Amino acid sequence: MLQNEQEFIRILKDRLSGTLAKEELDDIVSDYAEHFQVGRANGRSDEELWRSLGSPEDVAREIKAMHLVKKAESVKSCSNIFHAVLATLGLGLFNLVFVLAPFLLLVCMLVVVLILGFVFTITGPVTLLYSVLQMAGLPAFAIWLNPVAGIFISVGITTTGLLLIIGDYYLARFFYRVGIAYLKWNISVITGTEGTA
Repeated sequence: MLQNEQEFIRILKDRLSGTLAKEELDDIVSDYAEHFQVGRANGRSDEELWRSLGSPEDVAREIKAMHLVKKAESVKSCSNIFHAVLATLGLGLFNLVFVLAPFLLLVCMLVVVLILGFVFTITGPVTLLYSVLQMAGLPAFAIWLNPVAGIFISVGITTTGLLLIIGDYYLARFFYRVGIAYLKWNISVITGTEGTA
């Protein structure tokens, strides 16, 4: 394979097509074409410039990851953060530990808190019904020794469930923001641009 400007640009465009808008892709291609022109004007060969940039596949992965992280930052959705995490995983093997593991841990924690919230929210009214039936003297399974205390406990269980659901929502928003910042930092470390992230 010839290591010249045309081949670099062709591979870069091929890897980024479908990910970036045409204008954005054109800007990136223009920047790399200019890099080759300036390099040649300074007496460097296309092959030297290719090596200094790295493989176009790696460059495309870095651009794609940063693009998807920025997209997840501007348009918040589960799908966008998921795609950003997947793109970041493609930047290095160690990201399986430093990106995927924390991401899965946070998702599991948020799901567990949400499930607990729903369980408490549903359990509260059920136990309240049993307490009311017990107070009315109707045959009902006695959950509480004192049905009046059972009413207060049931309301407390329901309230706890609702607070867990609401708290999970805000926790998810917080972790989303922190996750975006972490992905940006991770990309900057891998690409060696820590000062610019």
